Amino acid sequence: MIPTILFYHQIADVTAPEQDPYGLTVSPQNFERQMTYLHRAGFRCISLDEAVDCLLKGTCLPPKHFVLSFDDGYTDLYTTACPILQRLGFTATIFFVSGLADYRSTWDGQQEVRSAPLMSWHQARALAQQGCTFGSHTITHPRLPTLDTFQATREIRLSREMIQSYLATPIRFFSYPYCDFDDRIARIVATSGYTAACGGDRQKWHMFNLWRAQCTRHDTVFSVALKAHGLYHRIAWMREESPVGPPLRRTVRTAKSLVQG
Repeated sequence: MIPTILFYHQIADVTAPEQDPYGLTVSPQNFERQMTYLHRAGFRCISLDEAVDCLLKGTCLPPKHFVLSFDDGYTDLYTTACPILQRLGFTATIFFVSGLADYRSTWDGQQEVRSAPLMSWHQARALAQQGCTFGSHTITHPRLPTLDTFQATREIRLSREMIQSYLATPIRFFSYPYCDFDDRIARIVATSGYTAACGGDRQKWHMFNLWRAQCTRHDTVFSVALKAHGLYHRIAWMREESPVGPPLRRTVRTAKSLVQG
């Protein structure tokens, strides 16, 4: 059974929609409501280590177990999100942009007034000591398929070495910036010392494309609960892996073009 992995980016208040053009920022109030509901409904939040080890052993996770991950490593994880998780007994896997520790985000959708502060190494060490799992999200958050092999390898390998050095803990997992990768990039990750890598919910599921259900500002308690139950991953499997996948994708594309056109 494919483990349910939810993933978030920022947990912060956004005063204007233009500050968050992709809708990736979830307010602290909504995040706390979502996590509190899952806790009261009997869900158990486990580490990515535990989920991947079950996959490697061929054992199934019990129902109502899920992994919670965050991309980028914003400061609000330290100040806002993780205190909420601690109160509920939940944990998190944080994919960190290692070359921008204690700086601000600079990538697509996060420039100038849209940028946000990223955790310092001191804050990252504190969360690691509290039980959070850390993984790599490259050095600078590039679109990896656009890089040549030397540049991509440097982003993937050196980021792991940096995080291991600063946090003094093994780094087993990688997350593709923008969830964007191809076979070449997946091979580089697989040969760079990682055990597994997380993408989004596209392409064939495998250990270097663990599917995740993204949670955005548009999500409600109900939609997050459905994702945590595994419904989102079952839909992804039907679309990406089953015989009805290709016609289903064509139907969705046609519907979108009719709506947009």
